[in-house]
Amino acid sequence: MIGIDWGSSNCRAFRFSPDGAVAERRVSACGIATLKPDAIEASLGEMIGDWLVQDREVLLAGMVGSRSGWVETPYLPSPVGPGALGAALVDVASDLGRCRIVPGVAWRGEDGQGDVMRGEETQVFGSGRRDGGILLPGTHSKWVALCDGRITRIRTAMTGELFALLLQHSLIGQVAEARSTGNEAAFVRGVARSLADPAISMTLFSARAEVLLGRLPRQDVSDTLSGLLIGAEVAAMAAGHRSLTIIGDGALAARYRKALALAGIDDVTLIDGADAAARGLWRIGRMSDDA
Repeated sequence: MIGIDWGSSNCRAFRFSPDGAVAERRVSACGIATLKPDAIEASLGEMIGDWLVQDREVLLAGMVGSRSGWVETPYLPSPVGPGALGAALVDVASDLGRCRIVPGVAWRGEDGQGDVMRGEETQVFGSGRRDGGILLPGTHSKWVALCDGRITRIRTAMTGELFALLLQHSLIGQVAEARSTGNEAAFVRGVARSLADPAISMTLFSARAEVLLGRLPRQDVSDTLSGLLIGAEVAAMAAGHRSLTIIGDGALAARYRKALALAGIDDVTLIDGADAAARGLWRIGRMSDDA
């Protein structure tokens, strides 16, 4: 099997051996947001064409199944487990061979509020967890509740997107240096401020005011802003959690781990995002064989 984790900004491909081990992996910057729908099949062929052999299937997950992707797939309502996703794969007619796309997952709370995700469900089911809270940081951070191996709740925070928008298109961004110095102290101060006062629409302006008052160097604005936004997210979502699993990698996952520690949550396990995606794709694909 070939597994494809195709998001908005990049694409990860995994070639599996018969026992489910990843024999080879590739990464491309050709995310779905960079492609027109009629160019997706050709882009996939360029990326994995030499992997394709007779009877090898391609299983795809993520934004490739969105409205702007290759073929739009439905959202399965939660609670949902990997077996349900495997039984609901959507076949795509393709010259590349048998291609199937994993559906997304939808959640609706008792108050009627809804939420959705595409792609993160493969990472969740590749995490090895059956119960507890899982956090997937990113442009749109996902907070997922698992119970008995099924996704029971989804909440999305637009933290990463807000960070980019504020730096690029707001008065706050006008006083920020183009490049961050990676000032951990500035980040921590921002987190602490939001944990103490999570009214983010008000605390955000302090990042501009303190520059104008000579209390915040311009090169520290982006780190302070990151701390304010991540701190507000953690303040809103971390209540009731004694432990969490973070699926991600790099500096962003480390920042969330720091923010959680400041909120009193030290029992945090970090799982590599690419590895979780690969394991989840294999698991869902094999369960489809049993459906």
